[in-house]
Amino acid sequence: MSAILDYSKWRRNVSPIASLRSADREDGIDLAVNDVVSLLLIFSQAWQSNDMWPTEHQTVPLTQSTILKRMDMLGFTERSLVADFIEHGSEWVRDLERTDPFDWRDPEADSAGRGRKKSAAYLRRLINVGDQFQWPEWSEKSVQLAGDLAEYWIDEYESYPRESTVIRTALRIFRPDERIFVRISQQALFDLTPSEVEWQEDHFPLSLSLDRYRGALAWKNTKPIVLVEGSFDCKVIRAAFETQRPDYVDCLSIADFTQGAEGGAGGLRRTLRTLAQLEIPNTIVGLFDNDAAGVEAIDLLGKDQLPPHIGYAVYPDLSLGRSYPTIGPTGSACADINGRALSIEHFLGIDCLAHQDGFTPVEWTGYNRRAGVYQGSVIDKARIQSQFDKKLRRARSGKTNPADDWTGLRELADFVINQVCEVAGRR
Repeated sequence: MSAILDYSKWRRNVSPIASLRSADREDGIDLAVNDVVSLLLIFSQAWQSNDMWPTEHQTVPLTQSTILKRMDMLGFTERSLVADFIEHGSEWVRDLERTDPFDWRDPEADSAGRGRKKSAAYLRRLINVGDQFQWPEWSEKSVQLAGDLAEYWIDEYESYPRESTVIRTALRIFRPDERIFVRISQQALFDLTPSEVEWQEDHFPLSLSLDRYRGALAWKNTKPIVLVEGSFDCKVIRAAFETQRPDYVDCLSIADFTQGAEGGAGGLRRTLRTLAQLEIPNTIVGLFDNDAAGVEAIDLLGKDQLPPHIGYAVYPDLSLGRSYPTIGPTGSACADINGRALSIEHFLGIDCLAHQDGFTPVEWTGYNRRAGVYQGSVIDKARIQSQFDKKLRRARSGKTNPADDWTGLRELADFVINQVCEVAGRR
């Protein structure tokens, strides 16, 4: 496989406000975009200014696959890209096939023109499948096509699609594991500065400017919201992202129930139904314990006909839950607690669940007629949560213990990411 193609020699006299750059080598491509706020939301700390103004910002590049997943979570989905290619692909093929007669005098422009014709032929084959179109796997041909389209959209401003499609396409010139950042023009960043913010010569108040925008309604309305049954659930999911998936921490807002909001499965269901009556543009995902009460709430929500931007699910089944120690009227026995008594505590790790020679047992508390199963809950929750708090403090201080088990938190974070992406993709 050849190296990423160098598009710099093909560019015309254009002044884009942003470009994608590789942190692993000297290469990049300009972007036909204007929405700086969305760029900063998508790329988090993976940005830098193209000028020499001193700021406190530290660029933290992200891999191409991570940025695409962040876009999925924020609603800038692959589905939108597919829709744009289905609707406008034929037009882009025709334009890529054309060669500017004035460019024939320039050998480099001639080379670029012939490259575009190859890309046009490749794109025609891709879009011939109609509604089954999907962006191809990373290859020399797909890199060539992504670069030619990104450059074409700058040259032909009237023909370029929604900006998320421009970004997702341009990202395809980089390998999935390649680290990337976005470089933004000084003027575009300066335009973010609110009029009431004072700045001194040779010092750009970028942090304050971005804080103002992060607090603005437009910024908040882009982030998905995750709702859970209680404050400890909120704490655990935040910790899961902090320790296992830090590249996605700022991609979502997790509701904190410590402010007196109604908790439990019933409270969460009523909250979701209330939000469905309001004109809230955010993607919203409600997550329930994987117990009888959570299964019942999911069943009832299925009859409520919530709008597509509101989703819900129970926590995923766990393999350790298939044969878990329980206590009931007839004594102790191992049983499958998935869908009956699985709670957030079971994702904290086997080190936190450890009890004598096994796991802290679940106690059966009653029969849920609607769900058709017995309901239960793990005993000694305070001790389990205390063990988790100690483990989390060790992780934050860098004093990890080889016995610390993070498997459940990693699975939980990935589950939340997938749920958010699924709901965002329906919009």
